[in-house]
Amino acid sequence: MRNILVTAMTLCFMMFSNVFVYDVCACDVWIENKDNELIVFYGHEDKRKPYDPSKIKEVKAYDSNGNSIPVEVIRQKDTASLSPEGEAFAISLFFDNGYWLKTTDGWKNISKRDAKGMQLVEPARHSLKYAKSLIQWAERYTEPLGMKLEIVPTNNPFLLKKGEHLLVTVFYEGKPLEGAEMETRDHKVLAKTDKNGMASVLVESESGINVIVAKHSVPIKDNPDADTISISSTLIFEVR
Repeated sequence: MRNILVTAMTLCFMMFSNVFVYDVCACDVWIENKDNELIVFYGHEDKRKPYDPSKIKEVKAYDSNGNSIPVEVIRQKDTASLSPEGEAFAISLFFDNGYWLKTTDGWKNISKRDAKGMQLVEPARHSLKYAKSLIQWAERYTEPLGMKLEIVPTNNPFLLKKGEHLLVTVFYEGKPLEGAEMETRDHKVLAKTDKNGMASVLVESESGINVIVAKHSVPIKDNPDADTISISSTLIFEVR
C-alpha cells in the first residue's frame, strides 16, 4: 500500500512539474488591439500572465513606408499598452525575459552565476522575445524591419481566410534561417523553414487575431550567466 501511495505521489509530482515547465518555457509575447488600445500580452494559448513591464526594452512603430514614428509605452503594474503618434502600419518590440534554469527543485528565474550550489538538470538559458504586429498592410512589409529574429510575410495576410496558407520567410540577424520551427500560439507545430528560410503556414482563425511563432536557440560559450540564447518571435495580424 505504501509503495502504491509513493508511486502515485511521484506521478502527480511529475505531472505537475511538466505543466510547470510548459508554463515557464512556452510563453510568448504578442500585441493585441482591445477596444482601440494596443496591449502587450505575455502568456501561452489564451492564458495571459502578469509580467514586469520593465522587460519591454524596445518598441518601434512604423508608417506605410517603414519609417519610424514616435510611440509611447504606457507601463502599468503588471502589463503595458502602446500609443503610437500618427497612423501606424506596424509595431515591433523586444522583450527580455531574463535568465531561466532548471534545477532539481524546479525552474528558477535566475542566471547561472546566481545558482551556485544548485544542481542544474538543463542548460541555463537567456530568454529573448520579439513581436511584430501588422496593423495595416503596405508592400514595404514584405521586407524585414531589422529585428534579431523576424517573421516576414511574402504577401498580404489580411486578404487570407481560415484554411488558407501564408508564405513567410524567417530572418535571423538579417539572414534567412533554415530549420526554424513555426507554431501557433497554442504551440501546434505548423512547419519548419527550408534552406531559404521559407515556410507555408496555415491560417487557423476564421476571424480575429492570428499569432504565428518562430523559435530558435543559439548556444553560447564562456558566458557566466547562460549556456544558450532561447529566442522566439511572433507575427500578429487580424483576419477580417
